[in-house]
Amino acid sequence: MSVSKKRQRLERERRGLGRLAPYRAARRWVTRRVRWIAAGAALSALAALIVWLTDPFAAPTAIDANGERVSVGPIRTPGAAPRIGRLASDFVLPDYEGKAVRLSDFRGKVVFLNFWATWCTACEREMPDMQRLARKYPDEIVILAINRGESSGRAEAWSDARGLSDIQFVVDSQERVARAYRLGSGMPQTFFIDPNGVIRSIVPGAQSFAQMEQRFLDTRALGESAASR
Repeated sequence: MSVSKKRQRLERERRGLGRLAPYRAARRWVTRRVRWIAAGAALSALAALIVWLTDPFAAPTAIDANGERVSVGPIRTPGAAPRIGRLASDFVLPDYEGKAVRLSDFRGKVVFLNFWATWCTACEREMPDMQRLARKYPDEIVILAINRGESSGRAEAWSDARGLSDIQFVVDSQERVARAYRLGSGMPQTFFIDPNGVIRSIVPGAQSFAQMEQRFLDTRALGESAASR
């Protein structure tokens, strides 16, 4: 084949490739779009799975003593109201391990029911005295500290860092119990509940150890007096 014919053939091939170039570019564009759509669908499915597994609006639960999963929050209690002289509203909340803790389980002891949060400096200030009170009267009082509106992990890290092992911590992440007790935004807030489940004192703000102890003694005495009637 002569040199001129080879050149003519190469020229024809070049022109042919030129005519195919737009089609090849279109095919590459379509391929990329398909890949992007597939990746987007996979990411959407993954996001949906994560939301399903960690839905912040799902009703929280806890594990009871029988190993069964139970709903948490306030429990309808006849005659109860967040006022002095009335029964304290019963509730179930999870502890740091997800185990169900029920207020009425502590009947027979004074309950120091305290609402707190990790950002509350006044809460932090009174916690050591709460632990001191629990250690002084281990058979007569339960310090039940309800974390408001935070995750169990955050609350646990905070309390563990301060060595508050004598306090029973539970978590009210959706603040359902806080609303049942008609709390405002201020904390800490404490309810002294006698062994019969009756609220004897409501204390807004932090307390000193002397104040805590005196209110505990008064609550215990009122409970004993009511029980002897």
